[in-house]
Parts: sequence; C-alpha cells; structure tokens
Amino acid sequence: MGDFINYLQQRLEHTKQALQVVNERIQKAAVERDMLTADLEGYERTLAAELRLHGIDAGDGQPEAVRPNGAIGNGTGEHAEINKAEFARCFFRDNPNGLLPRDILRGFEKAGIPIGRPYIYALVQRLQKQGAIRQRRDKWYPVLESDKPDLTSEV
Repeated sequence: MGDFINYLQQRLEHTKQALQVVNERIQKAAVERDMLTADLEGYERTLAAELRLHGIDAGDGQPEAVRPNGAIGNGTGEHAEINKAEFARCFFRDNPNGLLPRDILRGFEKAGIPIGRPYIYALVQRLQKQGAIRQRRDKWYPVLESDKPDLTSEV
C-alpha cells in the first residue's frame, strides 16, 4: 500500500511541474500574441497612411482588427461569421478580474465586432446558463475549469 501512495505522490508532483511549465509557455505565447497584434495594427495604420499620401485607394479604409481567437476581420463581409459567444468567452478568460456589461460592449467595439447592447445581455445570460461565467456583485467573472463541478465522477 505504501508503494502505491509513494507512486501517486510522485505522479502528483510530476503533473504539477508539467502543468507549471505549460502555464508558463501559455503566458509567454499570450505576451507574444499581444506584441504581434500591436505590431500588426501599427503596420496597418502606417500602410493606410502611406496609401493615402500617395492617393491610392485602400478599399473601405478600415483596418482589420485581430481578435483573441486569431480571426481577422472588421466584422463585415467574409469575416461576418465570427462567433460572438466564443469571442465573449475568450474575453472573459482574458479578464479574470471581472467585467461589467459596458466593458464587454467596449471589448467588442475595440475588436471591430458590431454588436448591439441588448445582445450583450443575451450573451451574458447564455454564458451564465452554460456555466462559463458567474456574477458577483455587479461584475461577471469567468468560471475556471477547476471551479466547475466534476459531473463524470460517480456518487
């Protein structure tokens, strides 16, 4: 019995270390994504300014926004099929300190995704029913995977 307990303790420590390494890689990747997003936006603005200076028509003149899930678009045309619920889930995960509905609306606007105020509240209700977010006082917070109840275990 003692060998099995020792084995489980070793596996537990190994898994904790592996999880820590993966979390560090995720944080580095998120920082790199943010840097590349900022670079991309800067290059888009610079290119648009240069095109205007040379009198070249650049299309509709609106730069494409980069979303947290990596999709690119300004919310119209070929990029209109962006899943707003998935964007909202990512937005909540990226803001663990909680969000007010107006913060969610600003996030969508900043990303260039057209959305109405009533749809924000519908999204919040749907995500709450799905267990993806929860409300504390006036703010909405993401529900972490570790906080969700384990429905697979037997009672």
